[in-house]
Amino acid sequence: MEKIGILVDSASDVPVEVLQKNHNIELVPLNLTIDGINYLDRIDIQPAEFYEKLRTCTQKPQTASPSIGTVMEKIASLKKRGYTKVVALTISSGLSVTNQVFKQAAAEIKGIDIEVIDTKNIGIGSGLFIIYTEELIQAGLSFDMVVQAVNKAVPRSHVYFYIPTLDYLRAGGRIGRVAGLIGSILNIKPIISCDPNGIYYPIAKARSESKAIAKMIALAIRDVNYYDDIRIGITHGANEPLMDEVIKKIRLLLPEQSKIYTTEVSPALGVHTGPGLIGIAVQAK
Repeated sequence: MEKIGILVDSASDVPVEVLQKNHNIELVPLNLTIDGINYLDRIDIQPAEFYEKLRTCTQKPQTASPSIGTVMEKIASLKKRGYTKVVALTISSGLSVTNQVFKQAAAEIKGIDIEVIDTKNIGIGSGLFIIYTEELIQAGLSFDMVVQAVNKAVPRSHVYFYIPTLDYLRAGGRIGRVAGLIGSILNIKPIISCDPNGIYYPIAKARSESKAIAKMIALAIRDVNYYDDIRIGITHGANEPLMDEVIKKIRLLLPEQSKIYTTEVSPALGVHTGPGLIGIAVQAK
């Protein structure tokens, strides 16, 4: 029997319940600096504390990818616990060098097979891949079959998110193809997604928050409407009441969907999106 572990970065926003339930998952934290103090994402600082610090900090927080040493430590932990194979998943290589760091660390560790997968996604969009990978492992698929299935899921996985302002994306330099929206229309409410290369782009826009949320839900439903095996994740950045409204609306449109995963945006992502974000991720088998 192959013993398969999972390695994932903290910006993939894996739901807490999934991390607590599955002990074969190792979380690699990104780095975060707020007013000169360094934090390990989701280890030293959690979302609620982060948004409070974001409100009061005197300098713009900075983020950095994990060090190679940190990734190697997490791989070594899996190896020590008897895992002989590892599926390593990261947020989009088009948005972060984390994927490259994972590959460099994997090349340094001997005696364990590691496959690093670029989800071309971010946040809960990437987090759904960990859920799917775990399902495949629990179903008894071989390591090669798991890797093949997860890679095939990349083009059938999408994330959409609404943020009240583009200021944080612009300040962090992570704005990609969304840059064209800045200054073009006052009070625009964009819906942002990741293109096939994993780069941010505006997929739709609206004149109000309610219309933006409605469009985002419509896009997500369109993606999974003709599939019977789907995963849905919803995330928020200090905006739980609006997330709850979105969940209710999706349940009305997909009454047979029993499980909707929820999570909060990681501090490492919150730096670039600010408070108020709502995101919907969908994945079809």
